[in-house]
Amino acid sequence: NNVIDDKNFSETVLRKLGATLTSLTFGSLDINNWPSTLKHLQMLQNLNVTKAAVRFMPQDAFYGFSGTLLTLSLENTALNSVPLAVSRLTFLQSFNFDHNENVGDYGMNVPLRPGMMNYLTNISLQDDSLKTFPSALKAFNNLKSVSMDENMLEFVSDNAAEAVSQIENLSMRNSSISRIPQALSNITSLKSLDLSDNRIHSIDIEDVRILHSVKEIKLNNNPILYISNHAFDSTKNLERLELKNTNLKQVPCALKFAIESLTRVKHTFPLTVDLSDNKIECTCELKWLSETLYAHRNNILWTVLGNCETIVSSIDSYLKSVTLGGCPPSNICNS
Repeated sequence: NNVIDDKNFSETVLRKLGATLTSLTFGSLDINNWPSTLKHLQMLQNLNVTKAAVRFMPQDAFYGFSGTLLTLSLENTALNSVPLAVSRLTFLQSFNFDHNENVGDYGMNVPLRPGMMNYLTNISLQDDSLKTFPSALKAFNNLKSVSMDENMLEFVSDNAAEAVSQIENLSMRNSSISRIPQALSNITSLKSLDLSDNRIHSIDIEDVRILHSVKEIKLNNNPILYISNHAFDSTKNLERLELKNTNLKQVPCALKFAIESLTRVKHTFPLTVDLSDNKIECTCELKWLSETLYAHRNNILWTVLGNCETIVSSIDSYLKSVTLGGCPPSNICNS
């Protein structure tokens, strides 16, 4: 590989490319200073910096393409804060600021005025040593998707969630979370929530009741042992629930009450439940699920993913099997 440092961004070359180049990707730990010659890229729409030893970016870092750039990725840098230069990207739609471990909460305190970046809809702040939602996110009125994976979000305050109250998609994977944060009730438009790879052991009634509008919940790779029977009663829009690789051994009764609740508010609806990589016991006790699905067969388009631990069969095949059909009715999920 050729060594690229900040002196190798030739002014002559970039000037020649400036009228046609729309996408640029570069990265090297030999880059210690932001290349000022990038100013010649006046048609640039997509900029991806994969790594750099840059500790500071001037306010005019994006001069020359501040009115054309649509996507920006700044990853694996030595920056201590979000560059103020980003606020000058008038039409930016997507900003990935990932794996900048020197930043932390203090580095997110960027003075931004609401309405400065009205086109920004997606932002990723993965692995930036964060402990809460940055208040600076309040400035982005049209933000729809936020990813804060691989941070240390052990606690999410009400004020923190209010900063992103309008978003539809939120991911907090691998962020040391031990319970579904109640502060998420402030995000009233939330459609998709990903809390995979965390420390969640149980899901109680109050944990999910706040997620009224959510269509997709991902809780994969959590050490879940218990799910309350009525955990999903209030999720009136639920279409996909992922519980892959947990400590569950039975299909949770919460599905029965969720289906009954959904049937009361919707005539027909799809529902996918992913129980892959669990040690699910397929016995006569599962009769309750086949009975529930049959009772609501005209309402629900059902998909269940995953395999049985006790027999060689998928859960879906077992639910339709003659073996289960010959079992007596099960009342374990009647309360």
